[in-house]
Amino acid sequence: MVRMTTIVAAPGDLIIGVSDGVSVRFAGIDVEARQPPMASPDGDRCIQIMLEGVNGSEVRERNQQHARDEAAWVERRKELGTANAGRYPPLPGVAVMQRVRARVTDDLGTSYQWIGGHTSGTGSEWEASWFYFPAPPRSASLLTLAFTLDGEPTGKECVLRLPDGQSPGTL
Repeated sequence: MVRMTTIVAAPGDLIIGVSDGVSVRFAGIDVEARQPPMASPDGDRCIQIMLEGVNGSEVRERNQQHARDEAAWVERRKELGTANAGRYPPLPGVAVMQRVRARVTDDLGTSYQWIGGHTSGTGSEWEASWFYFPAPPRSASLLTLAFTLDGEPTGKECVLRLPDGQSPGTL
């Protein structure tokens, strides 16, 4: 049986920052994720932090603008051909979500490094996953995520309790 991490302290709504008018929510964590192939072909264990943009008027407006930009690109492609149509318009969540990161610490003083991640995609336009190396040591009991926007603290953090010496799993 896999025991789960437990939130000890966090904002009540899990909103950890506002990027370009879009509220960003802490959506989950996997403290024993496999590193993405771009970071480690061996698939070493790491931390995966999931974030999501909260659906609101700013998100809806950006989605509508993206739909208009996409329609215009499709028309250019029909008229000019793929090679001359220009780049496909960027998904609206990319610029917003790329600005948000976390400073990860634990009660043992482990040094965690951001190693990459991904933002947005069809059907996940307002989601991001960031990977931090290494996975927490089995002897760590608390993990703290202090969130940043463009490298500056947002003033929001989440503190998570890790199970004693067992596979912590996903929250």
